[in-house]
Amino acid sequence: MDVESRVPYAPLEQPPVRSYKWWSIGNILCCCLPLGLVAVYYSGQVEECLARRDIAGAKKASDTAKTINILALVIGLACIGFMIFYMVRNAQLIKSMATQTIKPPY
Repeated sequence: MDVESRVPYAPLEQPPVRSYKWWSIGNILCCCLPLGLVAVYYSGQVEECLARRDIAGAKKASDTAKTINILALVIGLACIGFMIFYMVRNAQLIKSMATQTIKPPY
């Protein structure tokens, strides 16, 4: 084999595709359990596609995991905000009811 017929070897590098696994786990623990579980599933799909060298499938699963994580975070923060709002509101109602004096009917 002469020098001119050799093709230089270039190692195959996988482009960085994020799996968002830790964000998904955080959503399970703190924000929205059902959507966090779905996001963990898609994070696993990213890793499986990368193991098969299916870059297009990995990017699609990564985008899906990211979208679900954003949705879980927004829903979780909204639920936490509503809970805090209603707890403060109910505390004020209970405080105002406790300060009222009840007069006997006679």
